Amino acid sequence: MIEKRTERIKFWLTDKELKQIDRKAGKLGMNRSEYIRHFIANCKLVHTPSIDYESYYNRLKCISDEINHHLIVLNQIGTLDEPRFNFLCKEVVKTAKELSGELTEKLVIEIEKAKEVNT
Repeated sequence: MIEKRTERIKFWLTDKELKQIDRKAGKLGMNRSEYIRHFIANCKLVHTPSIDYESYYNRLKCISDEINHHLIVLNQIGTLDEPRFNFLCKEVVKTAKELSGELTEKLVIEIEKAKEVNT
């Protein structure tokens, strides 16, 4: 037995959003209602991991500013504080690896959560 649809939802869209729905629905041979119901029934929830991106950004920005300063000095007077420059380059790699590790760890957790929610 087909369940009768008795509930109605009304919401506002921009012209661009409506055209996007119409275009995508048309590609699937559906009308708007069919497309939206299909989309809701088949969507997969994905949680966004909570990572302090600003902290990583600030760390990398400070390092890049200092590297840039060393390169300006090298260009102007022809000398480079190699030990400090090498240290800064290693810090960039270390920070990038930390961010990558944190992202990987949290994304694995979020993927597992999404599997639980979507089953």
